[in-house]
Amino acid sequence: MESDEPKVLAVLGDSSLRDQALIVLGLNTGYRISEILSLSVAQVWENGRVKPQLKVSRARLKGGRGCHRKSVVSRTVPLNAPAMLVLEKYLFARFGSGPAVESQYLFPGRFPGTALGRWQANQIVHAVFDKAGLGSRENYGTHSLRKTFARRVYAATKYDINLTRAIMGHANIGTTQQYLHVDETEMAAAVYAIGVGGMKAVAEAASG
Repeated sequence: MESDEPKVLAVLGDSSLRDQALIVLGLNTGYRISEILSLSVAQVWENGRVKPQLKVSRARLKGGRGCHRKSVVSRTVPLNAPAMLVLEKYLFARFGSGPAVESQYLFPGRFPGTALGRWQANQIVHAVFDKAGLGSRENYGTHSLRKTFARRVYAATKYDINLTRAIMGHANIGTTQQYLHVDETEMAAAVYAIGVGGMKAVAEAASG
């Protein structure tokens, strides 16, 4: 979906600040939707400002409560400029200049003390994607945000899969590979680059 991200961002401004925050966080932190929905205001807000990083405890991560929980560790991700900006706007819209209620869910549900549900979150994502003209809903969903984050990180690290694995919070590189796809343009460029180097070597050998 990373090639479609500009289309999503182009229409995102028409959505509510809550919906903007939900999608921007997904695109810029790579947390699973269940992890994002578990967040409290206190996890992103402190002393009237957005925290510079977001930490999700082991218990809230996938596998953090099962029989393999000892192999799962808490995950911390820095909040970049887009994420911090949208959170500031969203929380100011909720609480104004007064103190934030840090015990509340970051994305509250319809009833007091509840969080927004995964089905509702998926509907929000689908509505934005539909407006962006991304096509069939069967091909996109909340997990598309995490996949896009993984591919953007992979490119930003100059295709360092181990660093990408660490940022994604994966225990195994094999899991990270499932999030990545092979770009045919980049494949062709790599082959052409080898050819250029080979031709240079041939030319140098001939001149010698």
